[in-house]
Amino acid sequence: MCDQLLENPVIHSDETHVQALKEPDRDPTSQSWMWAQASWPPDRKVVLFDSPPSRAQDVPLRLLESYRGYVMTDDCTGYIALALQRGVGRLACKADARRKFAGAQKVQPKGKTGRGDIAITMINKLYGIERDLKDCSDKQRLSGTAVKESANFCAIEKLAG
Repeated sequence: MCDQLLENPVIHSDETHVQALKEPDRDPTSQSWMWAQASWPPDRKVVLFDSPPSRAQDVPLRLLESYRGYVMTDDCTGYIALALQRGVGRLACKADARRKFAGAQKVQPKGKTGRGDIAITMINKLYGIERDLKDCSDKQRLSGTAVKESANFCAIEKLAG
């Protein structure tokens, strides 16, 4: 299965902490991790899980050791070393980026429009494009025609100026 995963052009990878009550040689209150990798495109779906003891950068390096392609990740610093590997590109998660800009909004002066506001507006337009395309086939999405016909795409073009 791992070989099938590594053959895909894009892999989504994420990690989250879990509480495992009965792990050998571990206290039930210690923090455990679950890493998931999922393939893209959807017609070649492979999903793998691994539960290493940490979220250190050696984990994604081990899990995706021979991978060449794009990896969609959150902002976990453990992915930095992976992204520095020859032939690996790192794609950013919009939800994580949006959270960072929402944090920036909270510290900007009241009544002022800042970069956080602009970025969140653009990300919301991207979400709008996804909603517009939810009933399209993968072929239609990949052709780009359906994207360019989306009202939200036109709005992004105006925002980008």
